[in-house]
Amino acid sequence: MAAQSTLIQVRVGVTEIGWDGSIRRWVLDTWRLADSDRWDIIVGQVLASPPPYRAAPGRPVYVIHAGDRAVLVSEQDVTGPVEYLVTTVLAVGDPA
Repeated sequence: MAAQSTLIQVRVGVTEIGWDGSIRRWVLDTWRLADSDRWDIIVGQVLASPPPYRAAPGRPVYVIHAGDRAVLVSEQDVTGPVEYLVTTVLAVGDPA
């Protein structure tokens, strides 16, 4: 019997909270992307080991959420997989 492949459908949200209290939110359904399996891995990495939260005065913070998990990341710590995820959601996601 052949094993069945199961595609995990992930909706990723990025909320940007500006230094002035402004809030913008985008969402991206990873199953719409051609390389959805890769995105599921990136999302898992970001949620499993986010950078420590270190807010800085005058700089925005980001809330990254997928499923029932969320992480809070300050702008200066948006690097590596977190940066790739945030910039992609902001670029190709839909406003929420």
